[in-house]
Amino acid sequence: MKAAISSAPARASAGFTLVELIVTIVIVGVLAVVALPRFADTSGYTEFTYQKRVLAALRAMQYKAMQDTRTGFCHQLNFATGSDPAFGPATMDYSAVNQATTCQNTIDFSAPEALRTDTGEIQADGVTMSVLDSAGTAISSLGFDNLGRPVTADCSTASGCTITFSAQASAAVCVTSQGWIHAC
Repeated sequence: MKAAISSAPARASAGFTLVELIVTIVIVGVLAVVALPRFADTSGYTEFTYQKRVLAALRAMQYKAMQDTRTGFCHQLNFATGSDPAFGPATMDYSAVNQATTCQNTIDFSAPEALRTDTGEIQADGVTMSVLDSAGTAISSLGFDNLGRPVTADCSTASGCTITFSAQASAAVCVTSQGWIHAC
């Protein structure tokens, strides 16, 4: 018996056509020209990164204040706004012998990175930081009571206290008198 021979010509499927390759190269080229410079340049994003970091640090200190009801302890985030802006807690050691240290206006640069910036970090990114209370007066710390309300600064107006990071863009964090911490 003879094997059946197909009369249909065999079609080779060896790869892409020239038109498909050219279209793919053109699309990749357009994406490289348009998208790559945007990903390589961080200007405009840095301010929003600091906004998220200070937002998280303030909320962490607020939460700590609401969990620790001992009197005489300060649950605050300190701000240095001069030529070398930075923020962070005075200490992370809330033992009884360290009570006075929690209320200092210094920054403990050995605290977890989630709660602070490094020395020179904000300045190196070309960002300025301002920390103002409701009256527009500069403040050096923002602390919370055991109900989560700000106690070391006057945040009584509708805008509350504001921490602003500025460079090519501007990003801010607001703290209301009732303790609502939000991006504004």
